[in-house]
Amino acid sequence: MEPWNVVVTCRRNGERGAIKELKFFGRFHSMGFRDVLVGHLEERPRFLEEIRKGREVRDPLWRYVRRVIPIDEVFSFTLETFRESLGVVIDGIADRVPPGPFYVRLERRGHKGEIPTPEVEKEMGGRIIALHEANGKASRIDFKEFRCVVAVETFGDVGGVGIILREEIERFPFLKVP
Repeated sequence: MEPWNVVVTCRRNGERGAIKELKFFGRFHSMGFRDVLVGHLEERPRFLEEIRKGREVRDPLWRYVRRVIPIDEVFSFTLETFRESLGVVIDGIADRVPPGPFYVRLERRGHKGEIPTPEVEKEMGGRIIALHEANGKASRIDFKEFRCVVAVETFGDVGGVGIILREEIERFPFLKVP
């Protein structure tokens, strides 16, 4: 599996056009699901800034791209090991989640009906809260007044987790977590 650190959701039938426009920033490819790409960027902050500027001047890229999710950690799993594998990643990134309000959002592609999305989101949020409490920090789930979002993206049997701060969402409006 090629390394990846960003997920790009395309407009309907925009995958080919997006790959053509995104090639200047890094390596992008499909994970086998329609209108979704993953990419590997050497300089993710520069990428976000460049596409933000491009959005302001109506760069052709925006004919194809709908939203972007940065990914910090990638993991693989089987259906039987999904929660355990994701839990290991969540435990590893919990100290990077700022204390205070946050939420976990899982965008699942594949395993329809086999992974209970709301239940997994709640469980992973609970893990972060427990780890924060063990370190003397207070956190809670809040979908309106959040400081950050922990985004989980899965494609079949591989997944990625990214931490997106509210300030980043405000600066880069294309960082949309469903």
